[in-house]
Amino acid sequence: RQPPSHAAEPVGSVLHLPMLAAWLLQMALLPGRASISLSHSRALRGPAAARLGGGLVQMSEGAPQPNPIHRPSVDEMSPAKEEPVSELGAWYKLSGSAYAEESRQYRRTVYMHDEWVKHRSSERFIKNLRTSFRSGVSQALRMELGVVLFISVLCVLVNMCLTGYHDFSGNLHKSPFQASPLVRLIKKIALPVFPFTIAMPALSLLLVFRVNTAYARWNEARTLWGGVVNNCRNVVRQANVFFPENKKSEALKDVLAANTAAFAKALRNFLRGPTDDAAFRSELQELVSAGLMSQGQVDACMAAQNRPVFMLNAVSTALRKADLHPIERSRIDQSVTALLEMTGACERIFKSPVPLVYTRHTSRFLAAFLLCLPFGIWPVMGDSWNHWATIPATTMIAFFLLGIEEIGIQIEEPFSILPLEALCNGAIAATIDELVSAKRDPTAYNFPLKAESDLQLPMGAPSPVQDMSGVVVSTGREQQMLEKPGLLSRLRGGK
Repeated sequence: RQPPSHAAEPVGSVLHLPMLAAWLLQMALLPGRASISLSHSRALRGPAAARLGGGLVQMSEGAPQPNPIHRPSVDEMSPAKEEPVSELGAWYKLSGSAYAEESRQYRRTVYMHDEWVKHRSSERFIKNLRTSFRSGVSQALRMELGVVLFISVLCVLVNMCLTGYHDFSGNLHKSPFQASPLVRLIKKIALPVFPFTIAMPALSLLLVFRVNTAYARWNEARTLWGGVVNNCRNVVRQANVFFPENKKSEALKDVLAANTAAFAKALRNFLRGPTDDAAFRSELQELVSAGLMSQGQVDACMAAQNRPVFMLNAVSTALRKADLHPIERSRIDQSVTALLEMTGACERIFKSPVPLVYTRHTSRFLAAFLLCLPFGIWPVMGDSWNHWATIPATTMIAFFLLGIEEIGIQIEEPFSILPLEALCNGAIAATIDELVSAKRDPTAYNFPLKAESDLQLPMGAPSPVQDMSGVVVSTGREQQMLEKPGLLSRLRGGK
């Protein structure tokens, strides 16, 4: 008997019943995705094909051109590279995702004294309960909550048709379908509570770890930006101290301060994405109008692949042109190096999410749990009228569980909800301008120094020792050291 030739086997025979069922389900839910898959399968139909280890190898008329045996799973694909979705998928995204993205800009809160008083007010419980259905979490999850609510209502209505129902007077009416053999076989659609009891601890751990990891990312991002604020201030403060007081140094100090403030805004621009490009360019154009930056530098910065590092390089260039002692330049450069390290740490957080397989498995677990939950709660709510307590109980549980998962998703990428504009404009740029202006004000740091005759020393305190110019140089134990034979006379006589 001749062995079967796999080269002559048509591609259509590879589509077994499970694949066909999956395609039909996909066509019913997302017609656009099903048409894409159908067109893709039609494109694979060539003159012949062969099967190797579960993968398809397309055979052309010439040399064999094998397709990859391993096809990436959904968890191995980047969300930004998925195929176009159908009308149902587009409506699903616009139902809550658009609101969730738009609302992120309103979460960039900077707390001062009044905000903290309101935050710890004892009225917070009543206020938060009153605004539950108007909260950002409920608005972002209205599609998911609607689906759970619909399944809960469907569960109650179907079981009323199968098992009978009570009217408003409490009279029991038998099911109109009780004569059907199928109804007598099914009796009711319900699930035991025991599987939910086993699954709930595992789901809770997944959600807790998810939120804790997301909060750790948020906390690290805020800590890094606190370091950015402090080191930007340090760069300008050290420049005020170390730069010589001449026209060239003053001009370089202004350029260094402007580029330091522009660095923070460049880092904000990188973390916010292309939607912040227009605002960032306008901020750089203001520096051009003030004579602190050239138009060529603005164009080069906007064309740079890494704009924060480009601005740090401009700070280092201004520092190199200054007439500074190597030790003083090294101290300022340490602050610049710290800014570069914090930039890299922000890039690490932004470019590396929580592992996608963890996030997606948690979402699948939670979705399956909530979709089956009405059928597990329905038998327990038998004391309520026709088990209708199943609907609010399921919806409330879904709201809190989905809310926990939504909070983890929202704070996982922290830079779009952190108040970076307030940090850049207020904590950094405004403080830098104040430091530079105060240094040039002759009365800002004019400390009054009392003469020796005006000093009021406590009883028994040693009198201060002065140098040749009358400035106090030591007291107490240092005076005893200077009173050694010949030491004070050598200091005063320069010998």
